[in-house]
Amino acid sequence: MGVATLAALCCSNVAAADGMAETRAALGHRVSTFVRGVTRNPGFSEDEPLVRWMTPICFHVAGLTAEQVKFVLARLSQTSSSAGAPLARTPCQPNFLILATSEPEGVLKASYARNPQLFGSATPAHIRQFLESSRSRPVRVWYNINLGRKSGVHNGHFVPSSNQAESSPFVGNTTFDFFSIVVIIDTNRTEHAGLDQLADYLVMAGLTNVDLDSDLGSAPSILRLFALSGENQPSGLSGWDAAFLKALYQSNQTSRTQRSEIAERVAHDISALN
Repeated sequence: MGVATLAALCCSNVAAADGMAETRAALGHRVSTFVRGVTRNPGFSEDEPLVRWMTPICFHVAGLTAEQVKFVLARLSQTSSSAGAPLARTPCQPNFLILATSEPEGVLKASYARNPQLFGSATPAHIRQFLESSRSRPVRVWYNINLGRKSGVHNGHFVPSSNQAESSPFVGNTTFDFFSIVVIIDTNRTEHAGLDQLADYLVMAGLTNVDLDSDLGSAPSILRLFALSGENQPSGLSGWDAAFLKALYQSNQTSRTQRSEIAERVAHDISALN
């Protein structure tokens, strides 16, 4: 093999390596934007642990046909289990309530009248804002979050008080988990979504304290279901979504670097898919 050929081969290999590095860097940036957006953790500061389920989840779906309920429950259970979220054995006390209705405000008010603990210890003003919002989403989620030694409430999310327990720069002093959530589906505004798409959306919206207004960058995600239309809509839980949920439920909640660790896991899993 001549010198010129060797030089060309060397340059070709360097260029390929540079291209791979650039691709990895680009993927890393996309993943970082996605994870940063999906973990904005409304009601909490950036250094607080991410909220997830530690109490076993017991789903309850109302407002759909028996066949639809069976399908949704099976899909929710399967995807939640795959993510590593704990599931309760049946029979169980529902703590992940899903209400599908064409009259969301009326149904929520009636549910609250029957069960005043539906929204935890939130103030009447916050509850009223959630019930009567004129700019409500097709799917609204109320999170009741257990803070352990910390307390407070803000916009339907429990948030830390100013009382700090002992901690270090690398290890937190507590973990946060859901003790119940309430999902209201406005069927007037979700007609375009398939039942599988809707169930996958509920998984992403219900397994983490996600900010549905956050910037997800260019990442494919079921969270875009109601932001896009027609053929651009996601068909279901994406590989990015599944990788994030799995990383979230495998992460160390007491680690100050929880978000970066999640991003590394997501990037690794996505690279393996390509």
